[in-house]
This record gives sequence, structure tokens and C-alpha cells, in this order.
Amino acid sequence: MKKQYEDTDFDSSLKKLNSDLMWKTKQKQDLKNRISTDIEKLESQEKNKNPILSTGIKKVSLIRKLAYSSIALIILFGLFIGSTFVSPAMAEVVSKIPFLNSIINEKSVGVMIKEALKKEGYNFSGTTIDYTKKEITITVEGNKQYYKSVKDEIESIVKDVLQSKKYDAYKIKVERYKEYVDVLSEKDKIQKEKQAKEDMELWKALDKVFEKYHILQYGVNPSYKTVEIDLPDTETNTDEIKKEVSKIVQTITNEQYTVKIKKIDMKKEDQDERWRKILDSVTDELIGKKGYKVTLTGYSINPEPRIDIWTSIKSSDSDSREHGDTIEKVLKEYINSKEMQPLVKNDSYKINVYSKDKKKIN
Repeated sequence: MKKQYEDTDFDSSLKKLNSDLMWKTKQKQDLKNRISTDIEKLESQEKNKNPILSTGIKKVSLIRKLAYSSIALIILFGLFIGSTFVSPAMAEVVSKIPFLNSIINEKSVGVMIKEALKKEGYNFSGTTIDYTKKEITITVEGNKQYYKSVKDEIESIVKDVLQSKKYDAYKIKVERYKEYVDVLSEKDKIQKEKQAKEDMELWKALDKVFEKYHILQYGVNPSYKTVEIDLPDTETNTDEIKKEVSKIVQTITNEQYTVKIKKIDMKKEDQDERWRKILDSVTDELIGKKGYKVTLTGYSINPEPRIDIWTSIKSSDSDSREHGDTIEKVLKEYINSKEMQPLVKNDSYKINVYSKDKKKIN
């Protein structure tokens, strides 16, 4: 399980790898959505109805990719806020447990905010949800005058959306979009344009090959001279795929790349997708309401489905056990509901609720 920490050297390495790795994905990457907190931009690239082909080009850290592939775990980092458990407050939240029915098939708070702002015609480029800071940021496009004229109005609309969901834990930030301008020499600009054309040519050529096979996703890493391909465990044409990809890459780049194939257990892939959706459906609710005192949520399907909830209360608090049991009860009622059965299917699962000091309290 991944933990939150600070490491300057790691961040530097991450940025280097992120700039070197080109990743072409065939599925919506909600893992990256949460970790990068760039929800709006990634959600606009919805999963293609045809899971075999997608035209979006992604860049993602190799370190992150390896982490995701090694363990089916989503962690939504939350801020561990020091607080004392107050039973009446929790009782008030629990008295409104019908949230289990109200959130079924509901839109996420990010989508609701986006739609509300679009309806009013505001010029904005993104809605970012930072679960670490419990902060929602709206990025406004346009000049300073426009930004100043709409800032308060946008903040008011976002507040209304949050109040409609009874979410009282989020902070709101409205900022102006600042375009990043590369400072490059003329020689570097020419080289950059040449590389971009080569990359696009490579993508188009590889797409034609992958249309013939059940490719889940593939990545091209120029630094390590590798092409990494995820295939369903039922795919048998691995040698043919390797030969075709190697030939294309060598023709376009004039370099020899190593093609690596990874077989994906499709039953586990399906199970992972289902439990990710289950967790996503309750995360806004649990993190967005102060009464639940939830700071972090996660799931794993290895070896069997499990949902983990972290809270800001201490295990030594007199009512910590009651708090943990209540959250477990709330989640079980929701997960066992008729509406959730298409996602749960016949999976057995566990729910773990932890205190701030990382002790199980349910």
C-alpha cells in the first residue's frame, strides 16, 4: 500500500521519467485522475466505446505505471486532520444514512460543478479536485478583467453545488489560467517540432497494427528504447505483434527498440474495474462530509476485494470503535444494495476502517 511522503529527489526523477515516457492508453485511467488530481482534464477523455482503439495520447510516469501494474490499489490521499471524535456529530451524520440511496447512479461532484458552470456560460478550462487538501480548484480562462468579474460568481455556484450534496469539508479556489511558454532557442524549437512529427508518425503507424489485435494499452519509452504492451491473457499472437512493432519503430526512429509483452488476467481486470467504480461512488460522500472524518480511501483486489477507509480520529478515543463500526455498516448497506449488485456480482469482500494512528477500529 502506498503512503504519502515527501522526497525531493524522487520528485525530480519522476518529472524526468514523465517527460521521457509516452504512454498510449486504451482505457480511461482513473488511477492517474486521483493521484495527479487533474480530474477535469482526464475525465474529458472518456473511455472509448470500443475498448480496442483509442486516439488519445497520454504521458505518464513509468514509476507510476509499474506501481499500478504491480498491485491493483487506488489510494485517494486525504489530509490527516487532528480532531477529537464527537459522538453526537457522528450520530447526526448517521441519521442521514439515506445517502446510500441518494448517491446511487449520481454524477460525481466534479461533473456537477462542470455542468453548472457550463450552463451559465463561464469560460473555464478545468475543475481540479485535490483530495489531499480537500480543495476544489476552478481554472478560469481569459484576461484579468474577465477573471475578476466572474471569480466571485463561480465560487458562489460551486458552493451551491457542494451545499446541495451537503459537502462541508471542501475548500474552493478560483484561479486564472496562466499559459506556460517554453523558452527555447531556434535550434531547439526546430528539434522539438521534428520530434513531435516523428512521435505522431509513430503513433499512427502503431495504431494501425494494434487495430488488428486486442491491445489494452502500450507505452513507448525513448530513454530506455522500449515499447511496453499490455495484452489480454487470451491473446496468442505475441510473436507476430513483437515483430510488427519492432519493424515499425526501427523504420521510423532508425533505432532498435525492445518490445516487452505483459499478459493481463482479464477476470482480475474486470474485477478491478468494478471495485474501482464502487470506491469512486462513495469517496466524494465520505471525504466531502466532515462528520465522517474520513481522510483517505483505497481498495485492493489482491487476493480478494477489500475497501480501506482511514479516519482522522485516534484509536484511543472512547468512541473510535463505534465510529469504525458505523462506517462499516454504512458501506455494507450501500454495497449490498440491489442497485450495486451488477458491480459487486458474487465477490466476497472486506471493509477495514483505520484510525489516524493506523489501527483497525472496526
